[in-house]
Amino acid sequence: MRGDKLRATAEVGVARERRLEARDVEAIFRAFAEVMRELPPDTEAGWLDTEGDLRLAPDIGRKLRTARGVRDVLREIRLSQGERDPE
Repeated sequence: MRGDKLRATAEVGVARERRLEARDVEAIFRAFAEVMRELPPDTEAGWLDTEGDLRLAPDIGRKLRTARGVRDVLREIRLSQGERDPE
């Protein structure tokens, strides 16, 4: 019984990769841009690593993940892909 409960808890908490279509990525970027516009322009928000990948500062990443507009877009994508809404 206990093992089953632990396994079910672990399965719920594990994020899985999913492919996104261009319209999904565009919606995420637009929601991120809205949040970024609210920040003072001189806020250190991230950097480009040596591979040329954009890395967000940890506090900016948290701010973006918790922004209502971003959460709504991500929820819509999950629902459109047939996943259960965790909230």
